[in-house]
Amino acid sequence: METERLALSQRERDRLRVLHEIRQKQITQSEAARRLKISDRHIRRLLVELGKRGDRAAIHGLRGRQSNRRLAARLELKILRRVRQRYADFGPTPAAKHLAQEGLPVSRETLRKWMVKASLWCPRATRKDHPCVAGAARQFRGASDAG
Repeated sequence: METERLALSQRERDRLRVLHEIRQKQITQSEAARRLKISDRHIRRLLVELGKRGDRAAIHGLRGRQSNRRLAARLELKILRRVRQRYADFGPTPAAKHLAQEGLPVSRETLRKWMVKASLWCPRATRKDHPCVAGAARQFRGASDAG
């Protein structure tokens, strides 16, 4: 039988270890529930899943799937095109306000994520070494540093 590698968080590893301890009758279901800070009923549900899906029972069923609330890629491209045209020198918050006034409502956090991905804006923590700022800093200091 071929073994498959599972990427588990520390919390999922702890949960799986406790479920295996229950299976080996080292601890009771109620003790496991107290340890994991979940209900007895949830422990029983996880044990059923462990029987059906194996170690995958510790992983959330929606992991790796796209969100149902994700905005369309076409809308993302339209908004980023508009940001490049009119709001290239704006940060995400003012750009989101102006876009909302134009009838393109998008949250500032979503716009921030899109702008970072498209290299239109970079977070303050990474600005010193970011390529989108390096040229501007050189230009600001003057031509004597450019060479």
